[in-house]
This record gives sequence, C-alpha cells and structure tokens, in this order.
Amino acid sequence: MTKQTEAPITESSSQNPEENLEWISKSQLKRESHALQDLGKKLSRLNEEQLKDLPLDNRLHDAIRLAQKLSNKRGALKRHYQYIGKILRSMDAEPILKAVQRIEQNHRNSVHAFKMLEHWRDEILAKGDEAIQSFCQQHEDTDRQKLRQIWRKHQQAQDDVKRSLAARQLFKALKESQ
Repeated sequence: MTKQTEAPITESSSQNPEENLEWISKSQLKRESHALQDLGKKLSRLNEEQLKDLPLDNRLHDAIRLAQKLSNKRGALKRHYQYIGKILRSMDAEPILKAVQRIEQNHRNSVHAFKMLEHWRDEILAKGDEAIQSFCQQHEDTDRQKLRQIWRKHQQAQDDVKRSLAARQLFKALKESQ
C-alpha cells in the first residue's frame, strides 16, 4: 500500500482548502528526488567555464565545487549528491536542467561533427577523387585542389609516418572547410 503525501497547489481561486491539495505518492517524491540527485551528478561533471553559464546560486555552486573535489570514501560523495539534490529541491531547477540539456546537446553535436570528419577522411583516403568530388558537392566552399594534393601525398608516401602525417593534414583541411 502506498503512503500518500500532500503537496499544496498554488491555485487560490477555490475557497475550500481541501480542494487545493494534490496527492503525490511517496514513490513519485523519491523519483523526483533521485532525478535532482542525477542532475547534481551531471553538474559536478561540468568544468568551471560551463558552470559559469548556468543560473546557480552561491550555495549550490560551492556544493558542486566540493563534489568535484571529493573522492568516494565511505559514501561521502553519495551523501554529498543527496545534499545537492536537497539544495535543488529548495529552488527552481528547471532553468538549470534546460541549460545542462543544452550543454549536453552541444557536446553530442560536436562529437557527431568530429565523427563525420573522420568518416570523410577515411572515405577520401580509400576512394580518392570520387570521395573528394562528393565532399565538395556537399561543402561548396572547399578547396578541392588542396584536398587532392594531400590525398596524392598520402598515396605516394612510402612509410607510415608520412602517411599518418598526410592523414592528419587531410583531417585538418576538412575541418577548416566546415
């Protein structure tokens, strides 16, 4: 059997206080608490530059900085994440959550772009002029001659050191064209 707890609704239109209460189960409160603790874990993994862009108060910022310094001795880090969750419960965490999601999305986009560059580099090294042509059709401002020179340098290289150097140059040229 689930224990029910009361959470007040902020509607003041009703005269009866009984009607202003919404029943939230203890399990739901625990899920919300764990979600805020997970948000605290995500916050503690961010660097200082990313934390500056978030709407954090001083108490929460200090707790996050301490979490970054703590090692997980005897559950100290777990207790500290619970403390961060408690701080987040006392404030509006929605803007912080949206900002963290935006940071995570930017990270996913940059990882995807990096993987696409690696794909194009491997494709050009394997197929040559055909892949260069395809890349240039998708990215019109690309210096096709430069890509062909680097590809030929890679093909003519005798040792692995020169081949890897040409592959890095090709990656750099592809990155500059995007």
